[in-house]
Amino acid sequence: MSDEGISPDVYCYNSLVFGLCKAGKMAEARTILLEMVDRGFTPNAFTYGAFIHGHSKAGEMQDADRYLAEMIGHGLVPNDYMYTTMIDGHCKVGNIAGAFSTFQSMLGRGVLPDVQTYGVLITGLSRNGKTQEAMGAFLELQEKGLVPDVYIYSTLISGFCKKAEMDRAFQLYDEMCTKGIKPTVVTFNVLIDGFCKSGDVERARKMFDSILGKDLVPNTVTYTAMIHGYCKSGNVTEGLNLFTEMLSRGVQLDGFVYNALVDGCCKAGYLEKALELFGEMVQKGFATVLSFNTLIDGYCKFQKLDEANCLLQEMVTKGIMPNHVTFTTVIDCLCKAGFMEKANQIFLEMQERNLMPNTVTYTSLIHGHYRKGNTSEALALFEEMLVKGVKPDEVTYGIIINAHCNKGNLVEALRLRDEILVKGIPISNTVYDTLIDSLCKKEKFFEAWRLFYDMGKQGLKPTLTACKTLVCGYHGANNIEEARQVFESMVRLGWLPNTICLSDLIDEKQNDANTEDSNSLLKQIA
Repeated sequence: MSDEGISPDVYCYNSLVFGLCKAGKMAEARTILLEMVDRGFTPNAFTYGAFIHGHSKAGEMQDADRYLAEMIGHGLVPNDYMYTTMIDGHCKVGNIAGAFSTFQSMLGRGVLPDVQTYGVLITGLSRNGKTQEAMGAFLELQEKGLVPDVYIYSTLISGFCKKAEMDRAFQLYDEMCTKGIKPTVVTFNVLIDGFCKSGDVERARKMFDSILGKDLVPNTVTYTAMIHGYCKSGNVTEGLNLFTEMLSRGVQLDGFVYNALVDGCCKAGYLEKALELFGEMVQKGFATVLSFNTLIDGYCKFQKLDEANCLLQEMVTKGIMPNHVTFTTVIDCLCKAGFMEKANQIFLEMQERNLMPNTVTYTSLIHGHYRKGNTSEALALFEEMLVKGVKPDEVTYGIIINAHCNKGNLVEALRLRDEILVKGIPISNTVYDTLIDSLCKKEKFFEAWRLFYDMGKQGLKPTLTACKTLVCGYHGANNIEEARQVFESMVRLGWLPNTICLSDLIDEKQNDANTEDSNSLLKQIA
């Protein structure tokens, strides 16, 4: 324009700024703004509104806040649309405090929020799990004489469904219907999905069947939620029936509905049907790493190792890269079947593909080697995972403690037990049983008895196996008086051993000359 002797005015600059901001080109828009100011033009409310909208849409809320403050500093008054845009932006980046602050600033400047303003605030609160605060805004909206629309109701219903508060969700649905606000398919979808995820498939089906009565048509999301609910509850047959209905009604299929069915069929043991559905997925281009993982997991659960391994190779052939879940699933399956050499090969292949083994991967291998009697390999893998910064969990520690106990490394086993306590990782009764048994075999009865008390501090009740081990351990070492005292303590603390354990003890005692002690214990059993 300048080359042709035409000088742009404020309207031209604003149009250019608006277009750039809408396209997300905020740096270029800023350059135009600076040029505009250099030419003596003063930005107006429209100019600032464009920047506020652009930065809010991009989630750049500090910049949006800065332009709002600058706008107010120049004596301009933001309108309800600008405030609503900023509230929405703060909510989308999870800054609920910023959203509330903007909302309060809006009220403080006398700008009245409308239904749309409350809608974005309620949506943001609900999506961030703040359902109570969302309900507060919902009630405030109505107190100001505004009427919530179906979008606001559906958003609130969705928030309660995500928190599995299905009674509250259904109350809102009932309320909106009573007020003559017609629910949409989205409203039904969130309710159906919520009921299914909370395990109430029957109520979900009632909602599904009532859709047609509302002159609405179930869509792909509706069918997928219902099918997933049936498959999750183990009713795969009904899920397949709905899938057939989808096909007959011409409802568009997607990868989600196929994944739900493949997963359901695998868990129910219908592997042939799962493979058939998976084949359809591949043909339609719906197959993803999740799809392969689901079928591989199904094969592994039923010990079909060759099929699982073939699928792993097929993934690579089709250009779908296996992930941690893929490799870990196959490794775990091979370990449980005792094929440790093959498991080690897959483990190496995983690392060659720059996939770092995680806690589950290492634990599977460690457990596999331990069960095969390869204790040294199990311990070496444990050391390797520590070196690589992979954190062991309760299961990993339990296996390693067992391994050290079997090798007679009680000092290391107890050290690991102390390490677990410091890290706040729970210890199972099985681990304590192993430690107590190992200590008793070494006639370290005091240390074993101390573990009993430690279990109590952690809220664990000693097992009958542990009680028998300690009492019989004392007796086996000919410490009859200590055995009696320990037994009495166990009775007093509610750790009463079973009759078989005590009978065994009495039989052993009667072989000694301590008939009086034996009769005393016999009376306690009676």
